[in-house]
Amino acid sequence: MKIRALAAALALSFAVAQVAAPAAYAETSAFRSVEAQTFSQTELQRYGLSADDASQVAAYQDAGYQVQVVSAEEAAQMTGGQFSQNQWLVIGIVVLVIVVAVSLD
Repeated sequence: MKIRALAAALALSFAVAQVAAPAAYAETSAFRSVEAQTFSQTELQRYGLSADDASQVAAYQDAGYQVQVVSAEEAAQMTGGQFSQNQWLVIGIVVLVIVVAVSLD
C-alpha cells in the first residue's frame, strides 16, 4: 500500500510540476545589458562609488575582469542562482503532496 501511495504522490507531483513550472519560469521582460568597458576611477566616483570602491574596481579591471554598469531595475532582476518565490512554491507543493500521500497509508 505504501508503494501505491508513493507512486500516486509522485505522479501527482509530476502533474502539478508540469502546470506550475512554466508559470514559475515565465519572464515578463528580457534582460539586456551594455557592452563591458573600462572605467576610470573618476568615472566610477561620479557614478556613486566611494574612493575605496573605485580603487577596488580598478584593481579588478587591472586583473582582467570586465565591469558592467547596470540600472537598479536590472540589478533587481539578477538572482544569482537563488530560488524565486514561485520555485519555492512548487517545491513546497511537491513536498506537501508526498507527505500527505505517505501519511495516508
